[in-house]
Amino acid sequence: MTKLTMPASTKLFLADIAKFPPLHTMIPEELRKVVVANAISDNFQLASVKDYNLEGPHGEFKVRLYRPTEESNLPVLVFFHGGGFVFNRIEHYDPMCSKLATATGCVVASVDYHLAPEYKFPVPVDEALFATKWVSEQASELRIDPNRIVVAGESVGGNLAAIVAQHAGLDGVPSIACQILICPLMDWNGIYESRQTYASGYFLDQALLDYCADHYFELNTNRANPLVSPIYGKVDGVAPALIITAEFDPLRDEGEAYGKLLSDQGIKVSSKRYDGMIHLFYALTDVFEEGHDVYDLIRDELRELH
Repeated sequence: MTKLTMPASTKLFLADIAKFPPLHTMIPEELRKVVVANAISDNFQLASVKDYNLEGPHGEFKVRLYRPTEESNLPVLVFFHGGGFVFNRIEHYDPMCSKLATATGCVVASVDYHLAPEYKFPVPVDEALFATKWVSEQASELRIDPNRIVVAGESVGGNLAAIVAQHAGLDGVPSIACQILICPLMDWNGIYESRQTYASGYFLDQALLDYCADHYFELNTNRANPLVSPIYGKVDGVAPALIITAEFDPLRDEGEAYGKLLSDQGIKVSSKRYDGMIHLFYALTDVFEEGHDVYDLIRDELRELH
């Protein structure tokens, strides 16, 4: 598909956002006031939403639980949000997490990890691992099944989910039943065609990715470290994966390359590329009707957990 056949919804959205200052021109405090991830207005019927404050390795942070029903022993989906490790908080993802809980029947545990530049790498990684351990250890209190833990994330949240999946069974990290990687950033170090072809003008710009990297990493950080770029990590024996990509997303190729890497190691991989879509379309379902299908796809992937 070329830009000439881009869906009208995508063209209109890109034209609208082009009227605003580019995100990478803002300081982090300004950028965090921009809400770009909650254009979902479904009527959610959840049993409860509750916050838990955790004392982690880098101070206190929050995990928010979305419970679809009062039923006990439900599967749990540990969710890591996007935002380049610099912006977005869990409240921006309330609609997406509510939709995930409603669609899948899983408890969703959304992790409000600390942001850069105040908290640089490896803080979000440490907190992702810590939160996943906590969910497992508190399974009885949370009324979830510790043997049915799924990790999921979008954009840099997919980066964290993949890292957690690679560490399953190590240092108290529980076994992972499945990993859901939605338009994930898997490689801060590599060069990909989609990063070049869709570097600007497609919502997520390479300039914003560079901006986030400059805030997240120290100058001497090895970006081929598996804790930075999970595409360089040990993947044999990791949990089955569902990998979702979008045609006009600069992160498309690295997400699909990770799927191939897993498949080559004998890991079960389900994947879907959404033609005509851009990064974050799944969190903008009021704009992109195609985004609703993502939740159906995830529901179907996790059906055997129930």
